[in-house]
Amino acid sequence: MTAKQFVLQLKQDGILTEGVKNDNTYLHLKTPCKVHLTDNATKLLRDSYESKVEKGGVLVAVPKKVGDTTHLTVDKIIFLTNVSQTPENSYLPDSDELSKALNDTYGGQTENSFPIRFHTHPTHSDNPVNELLHYLFQSNTSQQDQIVSDYPVSIGELNILMPRSLVLCSGQMSHNRMFIGFYNGLIAPIEFESHRNEQIQKAMEKVMDSITEWAKKDENKVLAIGGGILLAFLIIRFYKVSIPLILMLIAMIPFFTNDQHGQPQYFASVDKGKVTIDFP
Repeated sequence: MTAKQFVLQLKQDGILTEGVKNDNTYLHLKTPCKVHLTDNATKLLRDSYESKVEKGGVLVAVPKKVGDTTHLTVDKIIFLTNVSQTPENSYLPDSDELSKALNDTYGGQTENSFPIRFHTHPTHSDNPVNELLHYLFQSNTSQQDQIVSDYPVSIGELNILMPRSLVLCSGQMSHNRMFIGFYNGLIAPIEFESHRNEQIQKAMEKVMDSITEWAKKDENKVLAIGGGILLAFLIIRFYKVSIPLILMLIAMIPFFTNDQHGQPQYFASVDKGKVTIDFP
């Protein structure tokens, strides 16, 4: 099956659909959609990650329609050479390697599949705390990431706009922690911050609801009042230390939230093993 035949067949099967952006018509994935990264895929991403430079390549996603849901399974990854002159802060794939990867996937050299392009952001620092902060603040798309995510793949007269992916690892503080997110493709946010803020707010509301319910019980009221007084005393007494610590803990909330209120949507933080990410 040629690449064009493969794409047209997927449109007929309801895996791809048409969408319009900026007066341009694209074929894109139909939602709901689930991306399944196998143990092998997450291990390859983690093992190949370099904290000092940006890397990238193609996630080889094999599609399957189950009921109304599109499933993409990623087990194989094609890594591409970064030819940027400043690899520590930018990613530019080798054009010949990229063309071959796109032809090999859409063209079905092993199995007809979708190429989902990905790149990494570096997190290196000699200071483990700074490295953790880099992990937190680098886990979002840059303006350049957002711009190039609107570039489709053309197969004949067909323009396919697939989501892009961002990957990074947390370094010395937690070697296994890996962020992977999917953006744009007309089915996902173009950045993660707004969606993550919604998830953090939900997490904080759940924590506050649990504390409120706990404090309502008569046997816990004295403990709640005493704990509040003690906390206020410590903040006032040691404010030079406590205020920066509180700000640091607030900044670290995304590291622990993991977008796990039900199935992860658009992105997830993965400690180990396989993961499934939803596009509702």
